[in-house]
Amino acid sequence: MEEQAFTAIILSAGLSSRIGDFKPLLPLGGKLLLEHVIDLYRSAGIKDIRVVTGFRAADVTVIAGRRGVKPIFNPDFAQGMFSSVIAGVSDLLEDCDGFFINPVDIPLVRRRTLMDLQNSFKTGKRSVYYPAFLGTRGHPPLISGMLVNALKTATGQGGLREFLKEYESDATDVPVVDQFILKDIDMPADYAWALDRMDRYDIPSEAECRALMIRQSVSQKIIGHCMAVADLAGHMAKALNAAGCRLDIELTVSAALVHDLAKSYSNHAAEGPRILREMAFSRIADIVEVHMDYTVEKESPVTEAEVVFLADKWIQEDRKVGMEERFQSKLRKYSADPEACREIRRRLDNALKAQKRIEAVMGFTILELL
Repeated sequence: MEEQAFTAIILSAGLSSRIGDFKPLLPLGGKLLLEHVIDLYRSAGIKDIRVVTGFRAADVTVIAGRRGVKPIFNPDFAQGMFSSVIAGVSDLLEDCDGFFINPVDIPLVRRRTLMDLQNSFKTGKRSVYYPAFLGTRGHPPLISGMLVNALKTATGQGGLREFLKEYESDATDVPVVDQFILKDIDMPADYAWALDRMDRYDIPSEAECRALMIRQSVSQKIIGHCMAVADLAGHMAKALNAAGCRLDIELTVSAALVHDLAKSYSNHAAEGPRILREMAFSRIADIVEVHMDYTVEKESPVTEAEVVFLADKWIQEDRKVGMEERFQSKLRKYSADPEACREIRRRLDNALKAQKRIEAVMGFTILELL
């Protein structure tokens, strides 16, 4: 076996009784749920992917075969999920490095989460690695191959959670920026939510933005500034939409919440977008990339990036102070540097152009909005 090779065990044997449809075959993002989970693990470099079948095994086996992964039939699927875990590890060898357990109804886990778990496993020596979102554990756990034999002989009393409790002293949490580790598709409302989020998968939620700032060790002072910018940007976007614009308010607010996530870096306007693109938040990255210096195009519609750019210029720390005060403060700070002052005045000019245009569209001033 290759060094640090991992297996993904996808549990797809259940009855799907509460949702009223067969979960593995539900469409999601142009694929079936099962296909989505298989492709997720493949994108994270996992080669050994196994799908545990049970109810409607023939249908699930067809999908597994189409994706080139190994189906494993669990004849005891009606006894519950833990029986499928046992079936999934049935032919794993003792020298297996580690394996993920992922129920098929938790399909939206982010690729970066799987990479974070693998990286933590490679640098640690724990029995279980749990992804944790803002302190709450979710799926999929990455379990050391050292537990394979114990799993094979487990009674199943209390399920996987009870089994893993025996190894709690040798477990660790891996903080991730991923709300989806906590989201299973159990009821029709859960499925409707998943369909909606799939269309906006590359926009982090406000909670994910908070987790990302914590991950980057951003100070409370900067977080407070970003929250104030997001509040103003959100109100501006709503006012602009009321006047006929078609801005994405969630995109605007999310970008504002993380626009200074790399403030501690010397070139934070470039480093922030790099981090965001690594997280697959590309639309957010495009906005953050120009939050310091945005060129207004007179004939083009107002954009989310322009709104975040302008909102940032109205906020000093976490206070709404207006552009003149903020830029005067900058000019005083760099008064001994003529080149820096020229750059500050150029950015002020751009910001004033954006303000004039946005206020004209809204039909009132930003001061009135406050």
